[in-house]
Amino acid sequence: MSRSFCVLASFLIVCAALADPAPVNRPWVTGWDKPVDPDKDCKFIRYKDTLTIEVPPGKNHGLAVEIDLTNAPRLLRDVEGDFVAQVRVEGTFLPSENSSNRQRLSFIGAGLVLMKEERTYIRLERAALHVRGEIKHYTNWELREDGKWLLAGNTGVQPLEDEAAYLRLQRKGDKLLASVSHDGKEWKELKPLEVKLPAKLKLGVSLSTSSMDAFAPQFDQFQLTFEKKK
Repeated sequence: MSRSFCVLASFLIVCAALADPAPVNRPWVTGWDKPVDPDKDCKFIRYKDTLTIEVPPGKNHGLAVEIDLTNAPRLLRDVEGDFVAQVRVEGTFLPSENSSNRQRLSFIGAGLVLMKEERTYIRLERAALHVRGEIKHYTNWELREDGKWLLAGNTGVQPLEDEAAYLRLQRKGDKLLASVSHDGKEWKELKPLEVKLPAKLKLGVSLSTSSMDAFAPQFDQFQLTFEKKK
């Protein structure tokens, strides 16, 4: 082996060692936008695979464009075309008796959100509502389109236990499919939605609360897969 070849090989090894390391996939960081916190009073805490969003007590946060309320804290990312998104939501879901919103009952919800913009979006959440002295746990499946509340959440559609829940949202063209599970194995489907949406959207997690108490749900086991174009 010639001396010049050895020198060249050594130089290439050194260059490789000095090159930037391969990017590391950091949960809730890699591929995500900056957190959206309109009121600048929430905390986004990332720890390993878990994202916790904390909201202080006595503050109303939500995505309810029909009453000019769009200050829900959220973390979003770009999606294009057909996809399947899944996340698990944990935390204490016990809304207070009194509400911080005079127009709404005491409510807390956290889960997946798919947004065209702040006037058109879909929410799929683990939720709890304080109504007539009772707390009802359920799957909140809602649609706002061009500022109109076309599908409101309903406590009787898919009740839940007061425990962690998996949420799954799938897009197939103009059809949106939603399902929920407590163990990630047995899934219960909700009524599909037909919505005209552009190919490019924002997808992520958000929370809403009109409870007088602090709210800090945890999101983990997030998965996002895209359907291959034929």
